[in-house]
Amino acid sequence: MMKYMTAAVRHVLRAGLAITAGAALLGSAHAAPPIRIMVIEPMSGPQSSTMESSAKNLQFIVKRDNAAGGVLGSKIELEFCDDKFSPKDGKNCLDRAIGNDVHFVMQGIGANVTMTLLDAIEKYNARNPGKEIILINWAGLDEAMTGKYCSFWQFRTDGHIGMKMKAAVLSLDPKVKRVYLINMDYSMGQSADAALRRLLKQFRPDIQIVGSELHPPNRVQDFTPYVAKIKAANPDAIFTANIGTDLSRLIRAGNDIGLNAPWYTVYASQHGQVTSIGEKSVGKVYQASDSIMSMNIPAIDQLMDQSRAGGYGDFEGMRIYRGYLFLTDAIRDAKSTQPLAVAKAMEKTTVSIGDYKATMRSTDHQAQLPLNLSVLTSDAKYKQDGTPWGFKLIKTFPAAQVSEPVDGCNMKRPPGA
Repeated sequence: MMKYMTAAVRHVLRAGLAITAGAALLGSAHAAPPIRIMVIEPMSGPQSSTMESSAKNLQFIVKRDNAAGGVLGSKIELEFCDDKFSPKDGKNCLDRAIGNDVHFVMQGIGANVTMTLLDAIEKYNARNPGKEIILINWAGLDEAMTGKYCSFWQFRTDGHIGMKMKAAVLSLDPKVKRVYLINMDYSMGQSADAALRRLLKQFRPDIQIVGSELHPPNRVQDFTPYVAKIKAANPDAIFTANIGTDLSRLIRAGNDIGLNAPWYTVYASQHGQVTSIGEKSVGKVYQASDSIMSMNIPAIDQLMDQSRAGGYGDFEGMRIYRGYLFLTDAIRDAKSTQPLAVAKAMEKTTVSIGDYKATMRSTDHQAQLPLNLSVLTSDAKYKQDGTPWGFKLIKTFPAAQVSEPVDGCNMKRPPGA
């Protein structure tokens, strides 16, 4: 499998193995056993670029925390498992975690994988009280995950697609009257389309949706026919929740045919995107997200500088760091690694990165956090991927403003919770 991966991902996996091995050796020298976390994500295939930077960011944080004594005196043992953006491979990774007695899993890229994991974890935990698995959903955006599919054992630590698109819709210029929607045809893309229709009707009923498209995920090599349709519809703005190559190819195709309408995205600042979409995207690609590299928060600036100095590159993975913080802060609060105790503590957890705070909502395990609108520009404090460009903050929406009500969650709580 290693030969099909990019050099950067191979480096991440090898570094992850080194962390695992080092933590195991350190753990053997201490009374407290290591705290083991498995990260189940696409480490190969079309969406692997999404994880390149985030994996290195997480490794940087784990190395830092282990050097400071770990959590409750235990070292963190980090393992990556490649799900290839496939539910079947994701389930194989979960089976490996169960076989290796790992109780904490982080996953979020690919709602198709998340839904498979949620179902399997619910069934496993019901049969194995005391040995449960907690899923930290650090990146999944499908609203239903904390809606009708909410689970006591899942904690979504990022805002869902409705929250992010709400920030985007609220930021629209009053002159915008025509919009086009284009998304990947899978659970999260469908959720994005539905959320946008709901939010535009609620907050901007003056806007007309002049076209919408759901395209096959990970299979479109040339988006020219799609962007030609968009250009013909003459929108004032385009909304997309695309990720990875499906985002970069879409925007590049638009640039190539002279499509000048602004793009409203949720993933354009991820590793590799700025390099791929290039200079023609400067000033017209916007992002509604939890964070960017240039947040004007000293604690985040420090993470950026330390990560680069340590050889871990741009610290753009604030989402994965926040998910890790929810887990490790809950372990500290519970003074235990027992899954039920940790889950009960996480329901009450607020994490902070400097002035940036996020709080877990206990009713559906959906984090409540501020969201931001940013734009690709040449005057961002931190440039990305070695380019002259980065994302610059335009506006921050407080958590209360972008919060969405609990929707359809009827959480089944285990005995003792």
